[in-house]
Formats: sequence, structure tokens, C-alpha cells
Amino acid sequence: MPNENNFQLDCQPASYWIDPVQMLLANIKGECRRQGILRKIRVGNIDAIPESLIVESLSKEARRLVGRIHPAFMGGEYLPDARDGEVEIARVSLRSTTADVISIRARRNKDRIRYRIVDEYASVIRCRPKTSKEPLTLGELIALIDSAEFGSEDSWGLTRVFRDNNLRYPQTPDELSQRARQLVDFVTVTSVFYPQLEDWYLEEAQEWLQECTRAVTNGPVAG
Repeated sequence: MPNENNFQLDCQPASYWIDPVQMLLANIKGECRRQGILRKIRVGNIDAIPESLIVESLSKEARRLVGRIHPAFMGGEYLPDARDGEVEIARVSLRSTTADVISIRARRNKDRIRYRIVDEYASVIRCRPKTSKEPLTLGELIALIDSAEFGSEDSWGLTRVFRDNNLRYPQTPDELSQRARQLVDFVTVTSVFYPQLEDWYLEEAQEWLQECTRAVTNGPVAG
């Protein structure tokens, strides 16, 4: 587990529905589009962003065209539409061929906030908690991500499981070590609302790599 002393785990947003810029950026589906817009915002080059890109979803024709440029440009573009009042509070991005994205979302439901997790393949993904009265703290969001279940008690969490599944436990120690180094940045977790979330999971990935490195000497990593 990452060093908790380096993170403000009790920090939480006042609301997910106050800042219109945050809400707009959070609900842009495409990962490449979102990152490109964020880069221009950070350098103060907002006027250079085409209005056609600052939308939640691209048209079917636009998705087809960007997919022809490179499959990675489709990452996130096939996520389901947000429900009324729903906002993405975090996302898990995979360095797969099509740059698949998993979206953690929140929406108001009377006097509570309801959460759901969706991907681009209509997978059934369960999460805890399902609701809360206030926005989640950073620690609570991490717990939600790490306890999510993909329709099976044997498949939980939204980060390590993807690295483990792609590791395939090569036969030789050198193969395992090399493959682990290739996969250490396979999963990225980001959030418009929780700035420290990405660093937490970058540290988690480095710990995973260290485990794999130890396994070269001590035996296979437990699956």
C-alpha cells in the first residue's frame, strides 16, 4: 500500500456539481481528447481548442474517423452516456490497443449521492459504497476502486487485476521481470476532483513492480 502519510486521504470535494469547468472536463468521454484539452488549459491556450472537441460524446462518424487514425484515439469514446445530473469523478485508463477506459460516476438521488462504474463493454461492475450523503473522501474513493467487482468474487479492484492478467506469468525469471516492467504503467487512474489520486496509483504500481521483482528470486507472484 502507498505511504498514507504522503496523501490527504480525508480530503473531499465540497461538491461534484459546483464548478462548471470541472463538470465539463469530467464528462468528456475520450481520453485523448480530454488530455489534449487539459494540456492546452494548463498552458493558457484555451482559444486553440476546437469547440467540436469540447463535447461529451463524438458523433458516430467522428468516432469512426479518429479510430482510423489510431485505435487508441477511440479510448473512452464508447462509454455509455451520462445520466441526467451524472458526473464522472474518476477514471481508470488502460494502455491497451484501444485504450479502454473505466468510468466511476456520481449522481444526485434525493438527499444522497449514488455511484456506479461503467466501461465500454457493458460489463457488470459492482462497487461499495453504492451511495453516500456527502462526496467521498480520497480514502473512500480509493477503497471503492480497490473493492470493485467484475461480476465475480475472484475479480476485484480496477488496477492490479489488469496488470496481473496481462503478466501471464512467463516461464523464466527474466521474462517475468521484463514483462512486469512493461506493464507497470499499463493502468492509470485520474480524476478532475481528486488531484492526488493519480499519484496514489502510480505509487501502487511501483509497489507491484517490486513484488514482481522479488518473485524473480522467491518464486511466482500469487495470482
